[in-house]
Parts: sequence; C-alpha cells; structure tokens
Amino acid sequence: MKLSYNWLKEYVDVKASPEEIAHKLTMSGSAVEGINKVGQDTILEFEITSNRPDCLSVTGLAREVAAVFDKKMKMPDFSKPAKTGETKKIKCVIESPDLCQRYTARIISDVKIKEASQSLREKIEAVGIRPVNNVVDITNFCLMELGQPMHAFDLDKIKGNKIIIREAGKNEKITTIDGIERKLNPGMLVIADERGPIAIAGIMGGIETEVGPDTKNIFLESAYFNPVSVRSTARELLLSSESSYRFERGVDKALIEMASSRASKLIIEEAGGRIGNFCETGDKKTRTKKIILKNSNASKILGIPLKIGKAKKILNHLGCSARSKSADILEVSVPSFREDLTREIDLIEEIARIYGFDNIPSKVSKITIQIIRKEKSREIIEKVRKTLVSSGMNEIMTYSLISQEAAERFPSIIKNEVFLNNPLSEEQKVLTPQLLDGMMKAVSYNINRKNKDLKLFEIGKVYSENNGKYIEDTTLSMALTGLFSANWENGKKESTFYDLKGIIEEAFAKFNLEIEIQPGKISGISSGGNVLIKKTGEKIGYIGEASRKTLKIYDIDQKVFIAGINLERITKEAALTLQYKALPRFPFSTRDISLLCDKTIFSGKIKETILNAGKELVKKAELVDIYEGEQIPQDKKSVTYSITYGLDDRTLKEEEIESAHERIKKELQENLKGTIR
Repeated sequence: MKLSYNWLKEYVDVKASPEEIAHKLTMSGSAVEGINKVGQDTILEFEITSNRPDCLSVTGLAREVAAVFDKKMKMPDFSKPAKTGETKKIKCVIESPDLCQRYTARIISDVKIKEASQSLREKIEAVGIRPVNNVVDITNFCLMELGQPMHAFDLDKIKGNKIIIREAGKNEKITTIDGIERKLNPGMLVIADERGPIAIAGIMGGIETEVGPDTKNIFLESAYFNPVSVRSTARELLLSSESSYRFERGVDKALIEMASSRASKLIIEEAGGRIGNFCETGDKKTRTKKIILKNSNASKILGIPLKIGKAKKILNHLGCSARSKSADILEVSVPSFREDLTREIDLIEEIARIYGFDNIPSKVSKITIQIIRKEKSREIIEKVRKTLVSSGMNEIMTYSLISQEAAERFPSIIKNEVFLNNPLSEEQKVLTPQLLDGMMKAVSYNINRKNKDLKLFEIGKVYSENNGKYIEDTTLSMALTGLFSANWENGKKESTFYDLKGIIEEAFAKFNLEIEIQPGKISGISSGGNVLIKKTGEKIGYIGEASRKTLKIYDIDQKVFIAGINLERITKEAALTLQYKALPRFPFSTRDISLLCDKTIFSGKIKETILNAGKELVKKAELVDIYEGEQIPQDKKSVTYSITYGLDDRTLKEEEIESAHERIKKELQENLKGTIR
C-alpha cells in the first residue's frame, strides 16, 4: 500500500516529517517498508497485515496517524447526492447471496468523458495508478482514498434492464478490459446482463461495457463480494487487481453506499451530468459489536497506571465509540471496518500500540531458581539415542508429511491415517503413520550415492486417529545394511538380522527390560526374518529383513534389516537408573546344552522352556551358537545354550544340578520336538 504524504495532509493536519510519521506508524503496527521522494511529494510504502484491510486506504492510514499524533481527522464528504433528473431504470438481482451480500448501483447521465483534473491525476499517479479518463480515475481515486472498490459501466452498452449477480455458467467467456479473453468456470461470481457476463465480480470489468470517449451515461457499481470467492477466482484466472486485493481481505459493508455517494459527486464535478436512479439489493444491515473494557484490566496487563480518559481518547481516535459506564468501565462500540476487534484484550492491544510500546516501562520480575525435571518419556528418548549412537548408529530425520501411497505401503504397521483437509500437494497429504517409508527412502538415497554401509535410526512421531481423537506416538525406526564392521584384524562382516536384534536388546537392557521375540507376519518384511517384539505379552515392535518387493519399490539392490519400536509402550516399566546388585557369595556352575530342532522354532521359545524347566536353579540361559549346514538336515538347525545354575543362599550340590539339567533336556525334547546332541 502506497501513501502520498501530501494527500495524507488533506485529512490530518500533522506537522511531522514523513520520516517521523513512518517511524511512529511502524512502531504502532503499520510497518513502513520504504520512503521515496517523488517531486514535491514523499511516498510511504506500507506492509499491511491481512487482518487490517481498513489500512488499505488513505483515510484508513490517516486515522492511524491521527491516533498516534493525537490529532483530529477530517473525513471526506459522504452526504447523499440529490437526484437531478430521470434516467433509465435498471433492476439489480442477486442470484448468489452467499457470494454477494450487498449490491448497489447509481446511474449518472449526460457525462463528458475527458482527462481528469491535474490534482486528481497527481494523487492517483503518486500511489502507482495510471490515469485513464475522468470517470475511471474517480473510481480509482475513491478506491485509494476509502478502500472501497467501485466499477463504472457504460450504461448504453448494457443489454436489457436488469443486472444479475450470479455464478458463471459452464463454458462462459468474457474479454476483460486488458484485452484478454478468459474462460469462466462455475463457482466464479460475475456481473451479467441479458447477453452474458460484463464483469468478473470484484476483479475486473469487461471490455464490451468499458467507459470510453463516447460514453454518455454511467452505471456506477459499489458492492460487497465474498472474500473467499474473489480470492479463489483471482488465483484460478491468474488475474489480480487493486480491487481484488481489497475484496480478498474484506471491505467495510457500511462504506458501500457512502463511497458511491462520494464518487457520484466527484463525477458531477469532473464530468458534469445528472444524478439519476439508485438501485440497491441484498443485506443492508451493518452489525456493530459492543465490548466492555475494564480500565483496571488494561492497567494490569500493560503494567502502567492507565487513566480511563486516555483509554477512551485513543479508542475514539481509532473510530470506536467509547462511553463511560463507571469510573472503571468503558462500553466500546466497534465500527464495522474493524472486524478484527472482538474481545477486551483486542482493545487493550489497540491502546498499547497507540500509547506506544516504548512508553511502557520494562520490569524485570524476580527470578526464582527452580529444579527443572524432565518428563520420563523424554529421558527415555535421550537415553535410547545415546545408546544407539554408542553402538555406531547415525540418526536421521525424515518428513512428517507423506503421500497416501507411501503411507499405505506397510498396512500391518499403520492404523487409521490422518489426512490433511487442504494439502499443498499429493506428496504431503498424510501425517506419517509409520517411519519405515522415510527410513527406506534414506537408505535408497545413500546407496544410490555409493554410501552402502549404513546403520541408521530415527526417533519421531507417528499419527493415527481413533474414534475422532488424534493420537501421537513416539516411535523408533532402525535400519542396517551393507558391512556391519570392517577392520584389518577381523576382516569384513556383513550386517545381519542378529546384529540389529543385539543392538535392540542392548538398548532395552539399559532400562532393565527384557523383550520377547515371536514369529510375525509384518507386510513388507520377508518371511525368513519376520518377528514381533513383545513386552509382557503386548506387541511393541518388529524386526525383520525387507522383502524383495519392498527393496524393488525403493530401488535398493542389497539386503536391508529393519526394525520399529513404539517407545510409548515401554515408558511405564522402563527403569531410568539401574540398581547395584552385590556379587554372589556362592559359586555358580555352568553346563552347555545343544538342541537339534526345526528352523521355525525361535530362540526365545527355547530360552523360555529352559527357564521354566530349571525353575529357581537357573540363573541365566545364553545362546552361544547356531549351526546350519553339513550333517544338519535342511529344515533343521542346531542351537547351543550355556546354562548357569546357582542359588544366592547356598552352594548347589552336583546331583541337584544334574537333575535340573536332565529335566531341561526332557522338556526341550518333548515340548519342542527336538533332539539333544
């Protein structure tokens, strides 16, 4: 928004320099982006926020200047012009009341189209508008002066005696005044006569009814069009104008007829003619809000002893009508051009910015040092992160918004997805219900750039919906691929399922948690390495090898081992500090046991059988070897466990150990259908 300093002074008798005005207005919230000298004038360029459409005019900014400098403001003449002759009667009909709430038009006959007066041309040129002719220049003058867009049609070029405000029909077209033919779509609001559209409502008029040198009679439009409708039409047609810029932000409904009166009298002054019939339709009411302001509340919030008279004066300067109800209470009537003022706190903010934030003293409150305690969930996340980093893994971060296709690639992992109502693109349509897609994309990105040995993890949020409630869960995602280790002494070792499982077990051990591994059927994971992680019977995650189909989707040509764990599920039982346990006073005894069993039997099941059979005599059972190959049937495997026997209060006898060991062998053979080797 551009403001002419000379034009401004016609409404406010302010002696301050343009630079001082720019500083004061910027400090009060109307930011000045630039100051330029143009001849004998100075032009201020403003960045107006979307909630202040009242400042998109000279009078709107003049009101701000008057408030900041405590000056009276002189408003233009809004008195209704007297009817001076009979003219053609036009009926106005609104067929789309949700897109046009009010429409007015005034007919002015016998005008003479010529160049506008020099003073008027200088004003609109100063704010960046090219002069056309006296009638068009007046509509532009009032647009910049008042912020109310208007449009003048050549009355004699309008077909029929009726103007219809309606949605465009299918395949309708219009050639706008810039000479471009534009195809209209249903939903776009147009001004039409009996022939068809003569203007795109709130944006630009049509060339067929344009005011030109031969125009004699004027149909002057002033209306209120739905901001959303104007904005969507302007974006769809790639067409923007000074009018659409203001309609998109909302014009003052109370100003519609007043602006028409102002423009009509200026047209008579500049172009002569006679004022005729006035047509209006739609909602004529303007609703005024009333807000109660307690001066004591304002003083408390601002931290100053504010006098009620000062508050009243500031609000009246800004166009409000403030009336004292008591020594502490003001009843404030908010004008229709300030729809952003709805609560007491809004009025207090208005008082503060005009009073001057720099005039409000700063106070440093007494600082009391307090112990900051982290939530348990945060401490768990930090500890998991440190543990994984110490295991040689690298943390990544991926996008929280993904496509619907990517979200649904792993259906057994996701729950009810959360979709955005208005996504920026199809690639950002869903709040990610799983981190696995982002992890696989990161693996693919690195491998395709020759970085093939990866140990990655991500701790992030996943989102779901349950009976109308939105759920955020903190989840850990992990991936291993390529070499797990490579050095001169031990050579190269490829990453395996067991490496990933070991890292997870080590991380859980930090919280004194033991996990259960059971067979799973997770989509996207190969059947050969597909397991669930459970804690006290509840599923908390999965581990496995990405299937060939999954690898193909992400353009990966090497094995990738993946895991996912819901960290929310371990928060309750996780121990943040491990307690010291004294070394045993009595000696332990160790025995090995080798079992030949089906490949489908998981080590967790074997360990569970050993512990149950050995009862209190078994202190520990550890897997030390798995063998598949020569002398072992193809569908079998040989597993070796080291079992530690002992008691805390005495030394076990040899016969007790042997008895327990034989019992374990028997249980393994009977329950797991295995053979002791």
